[in-house]
Amino acid sequence: MNHQTIPDAIQRRYDTAWLRGPRVSRLEERRLGYFRLDAETAWELGKSNVGVFVGTCPTLGGTIERLQQLEQSTLAPRWLLVAATKKMAAVIIQRWFRERQVARLATTTLRLPKVHRNIVLATPESLRRIGDNECREIAAIIAVDMLCQIHQARSGIQHGNFFAANDRPQLIANYRNALAHDNWLPPFVLLTQKAAKSVPTDSVARAYCLDAWWFVDGASLRCGRPPPLQSECVNDGSDTYPGERVDSPTADQHGSI
Repeated sequence: MNHQTIPDAIQRRYDTAWLRGPRVSRLEERRLGYFRLDAETAWELGKSNVGVFVGTCPTLGGTIERLQQLEQSTLAPRWLLVAATKKMAAVIIQRWFRERQVARLATTTLRLPKVHRNIVLATPESLRRIGDNECREIAAIIAVDMLCQIHQARSGIQHGNFFAANDRPQLIANYRNALAHDNWLPPFVLLTQKAAKSVPTDSVARAYCLDAWWFVDGASLRCGRPPPLQSECVNDGSDTYPGERVDSPTADQHGSI
C-alpha cells in the first residue's frame, strides 16, 4: 500500500504498532504472518471493514495487564474499551484505573463511561453517553468479551431464560459507524478467551456488521509501544521484535470469516 494514500491524521494516530501478534488461520491456527496495528494496517482494516478476532487470550486479569501498556498521556490517541458486562468494567476500573484503592466497586452504582487518561471504558449500552471530546481520535474499538457472548444479545432474541432487550453488537456497530470519516472506520478488535475455531465467527462478524476477520493469537498479543527499532529490532528481515518472533508470512495473508 502506498503510504501517500493514507491521510496524515491517520499516520499520526498510528505512529507505531500499538497492537502486535501472530496472524493465524481460524481452524488449524497456522501462522500466516504478523499483525501490527500501524497506520497501514489500520487504514486497510478500516477501509475494508475487516475486524480483528483475538482468540485464546489470557484471563481477564492477564488481559488487563497487557491493555495497560496502551495507557499514554491524555493527548495520545484514544482506545475505546467496550466491556461485555458492568461487572467486567468494574474489575477493569478496580485493577487498572484505581489500582491504589482497596474498596470494591458496586456495579449497581457504577456509572459508565469512564475516562482514564487516553483510555475510554464503556459497555455497549453506555456508548451513547460518550462525549465528543472523549471520542476524538479513537485508535480502535476493543471489545473485552472473554466468553464471546456480546454477539448473542440481539434484540428480540431469547437464550434460555435470558431475553435481550438491546441489540448489543448493533450498538457497537452503530457507534463505530458514527466515527466514520471518508469511508474509513476505526478498527474493531475483539478480545476473548475462546479459540476462533470454537466460535461461529461468521455469525459474530455479521452481528458486528463486519465483512470478515483477521485472526490473531491472543496468547502472544503485545500492546503498547514496541522496543526501540534501532537497538532491539531483530535484524534478520523478519521485522519483528524480541520475544515476538513468528514464522515468515505465507501467501495466505487475508484471514476470512
